[in-house]
Amino acid sequence: MISQYLTTTKPYNTAAVLDLLILFMAKWYLLVDAGNGVLLQLFGQSVPMSAAYKSLLLLLITGALLWHQVRGLILPLLLLLLMLLGPFYSLLQSGNSAGFSYDAGMLLKIMSPLLAALYFYNLVQRDPIQARHALHQIMVFSFGILLLNLLLGRLGYGFEAYLPNDYLPDQNLGTKGFFKATNELSALLLVLSGYLFASYWPQAKLKFALVLGLSLFCASSMLTKTGIGGVLLLAVLIPLLQSKQYWQRYSRAIAVSALLLTLFAILLLWQLPVILETLGIGQKLLWVYQQQGLLGVILSSRDQYAVQNWQLAAAYFQHWHLLAGIGVTGLELYTSKPLAELDPVDLFIWYGGFGLGFFVLWFGFVLSQSYRSYQKHPASMMAGVLTVNAVLLLVACMAGHVLTSGMLWIPWGMLNGAYLLWLQQTPEQVS
Repeated sequence: MISQYLTTTKPYNTAAVLDLLILFMAKWYLLVDAGNGVLLQLFGQSVPMSAAYKSLLLLLITGALLWHQVRGLILPLLLLLLMLLGPFYSLLQSGNSAGFSYDAGMLLKIMSPLLAALYFYNLVQRDPIQARHALHQIMVFSFGILLLNLLLGRLGYGFEAYLPNDYLPDQNLGTKGFFKATNELSALLLVLSGYLFASYWPQAKLKFALVLGLSLFCASSMLTKTGIGGVLLLAVLIPLLQSKQYWQRYSRAIAVSALLLTLFAILLLWQLPVILETLGIGQKLLWVYQQQGLLGVILSSRDQYAVQNWQLAAAYFQHWHLLAGIGVTGLELYTSKPLAELDPVDLFIWYGGFGLGFFVLWFGFVLSQSYRSYQKHPASMMAGVLTVNAVLLLVACMAGHVLTSGMLWIPWGMLNGAYLLWLQQTPEQVS
């Protein structure tokens, strides 16, 4: 691939080799994640192979940005410094260097989707053909690797998604293959399946159906609400948005259907205890429902962790420090679980107003950009980008592990940076 590209498209130069190395590493990063899990299962010890691989990839992306658009790095670097102020003050107070290392590493994860988006935006401007081909390969290869790992998990290899507990002591429910983080894997599945749904629905309905079946297989293997609910949402909303020119004439019928679906959802909530009793994991969810209500089931008790962490932060730290962020550096001195797994809550407690501001600005930008692009080309990939971003915002606020994920940033960031690919096309090419 590299030699063919260099000999057929442009003269040999360092920038071209850097692009090819970045795209090659992005295509195989998920295989390295799985390899990390294989080593963990074989030897019982974690090897930082995946972290080193992604760190190198992030370093190469930063180098490419310095090469092509230095000004594009000014805002990310400024945000990085501002978000570290509060945790750094916590470090000076407590001397908790391990906690500060966690805060700094997490901050790199949080900034990574922005850096990937900036890089891919620049690549699309320089070489849209290479960018389109590379993006499709990254998505397809990643989906294939994820599917293969979950298939192996179904066959009994890898790790369980849920370990035995007080509610189901004799069962290991779900699998995540050789990956470590089930929630992050669920969010990654949404990005990959959303891209493929939007790619195949306009012209390849059979491929769409195949990807839908495989995505549901993956989601049911993990047994997460994020995976199953998110895949179903994407499978309904993306074709609906891409078919805008056809369904607008039936807006009244669609409104009636939406009303019926709402009534059906209310009926399901009314009968939730009965439904939970019939599910494999329903015993635990039923107990949560009885103790904490519907919100406890939806958020999996994360709301309690959020309230607890905020109460601890408010009790032990000054108000101005809370606004600047106390980080895990400060919070873990008072709790063994310094994260609520709700992205906006965690970002605010860790990095203060700067962290919450970044959350709002990032999602505000990608949603507004994808919506404006969708308005121009509703039958294009932008319907998928818009829907994926909207669903991930919902996931970030209900289950976390979106902006704080180490698995998600490569495909998600590059997908958002590629929007010019569909804006530059003629109407006949948008799909």
